[in-house]
Amino acid sequence: MRRISYQFPNRCDLVFDHDVPFSRAISSICRMDGKQTNFRTDLGLFKREIKVEIASDKTGFERVRTDTEFISDITERADFTFRIRDTLLKGDGRYPAADYTFLLRVDDKRGRVECFIVHEGRTGEIDSLDLKNLLKGALS
Repeated sequence: MRRISYQFPNRCDLVFDHDVPFSRAISSICRMDGKQTNFRTDLGLFKREIKVEIASDKTGFERVRTDTEFISDITERADFTFRIRDTLLKGDGRYPAADYTFLLRVDDKRGRVECFIVHEGRTGEIDSLDLKNLLKGALS
């Protein structure tokens, strides 16, 4: 079943292909949900969290799952939202630093996938190329 959203725009920021089967790509993307990493800058220590949702009923999004039944039900095309949240970690508490939202469309091209990325909003340090690199790492 195609999991598409009417919210996905006709124009996108970045398009790329990757030589991985569609089902493996979907599985890898779903496993990215809930991942956390830490990084340090001049401002201090940050925590980065990733939340992934998939299109539901063409008008909304729902949280992804990693079970085989859920993933095998997705065919042809899938639209995702990626929400990336950075939090500054200090001794006296946690402070929200940045929120990034991306739309991702993955098309099945028989043995490989074609991905379309749209960055919602234009502020912050992360852009569509950063998400592409993150996805390429997860799909490899």
